[in-house]
Amino acid sequence: MTSQDTAYREYVPHPALSSLIVCYWHSVPVKGKGTRLSSVIVPDGCTDIIYDRDALTGRYEWSYCGMFDEYFHATNPGGDGSTTWGIRFYPGAYHRIIREQASTLSGTSVLLDDLSPALVRELTELAESCLSVASLDAFFLKRCEVQTMSPRSIQAEAAVRSILEGRGILSVNEIAGEQFLSTRTLSRLFSDYVGLTPKKFSAVIRFQSLVSDYVRSGGRNVGEASASFYDQSHLYHDILKKTGKTPSQLKLSDFYNHS
Repeated sequence: MTSQDTAYREYVPHPALSSLIVCYWHSVPVKGKGTRLSSVIVPDGCTDIIYDRDALTGRYEWSYCGMFDEYFHATNPGGDGSTTWGIRFYPGAYHRIIREQASTLSGTSVLLDDLSPALVRELTELAESCLSVASLDAFFLKRCEVQTMSPRSIQAEAAVRSILEGRGILSVNEIAGEQFLSTRTLSRLFSDYVGLTPKKFSAVIRFQSLVSDYVRSGGRNVGEASASFYDQSHLYHDILKKTGKTPSQLKLSDFYNHS
């Protein structure tokens, strides 16, 4: 739900990065709309590395946005020439780039320099030469060549994939059973690699499925795929919690960023 005062666009990464990166995204302010812009961020189970550059001061910042289960407001620089780039990672996949326990980063945005100064140096060199889809592809393709996945991270990503494919409907016991894990082991994996409990993560994905149905139906249907899970009271409170709006207040433009 990006600000109406920004021009926002998403780009598909190289096919070899399709299990790591959902998309790159780029946002620039519309002329004459102020020096700080705010967007409402709806949780989708993904995490992002974000580059903000303020044209007025010349200052830039790399940050990492962990996983959220409620909506929040994010600000970025305004003013002509300011720019924001983002790298959106699939749930749990960021761990191939940043070695930090996911639960310590959930519900927060932190300076990337606090997590990986070496990564910031490399990304800054890239930004100073040319920050583009092609250069980001080359950067992450090179990093993936030297990264190896541990058996635990493979298990975590398989469990995440199961939840995504099931659109968040499966119970924790069902997910654990599919992966031949105990529910306790599954919870530890999600703490290390995802950031939310399996139950909370499933709720986020279930809600995203609902939003997807809503957008696909042209705003006529809220949650076709999730109708068997949601009763009216649950639906009302979940939409309010995750978007800050009631079902009757939602518009297609909230998700498409146009009226």
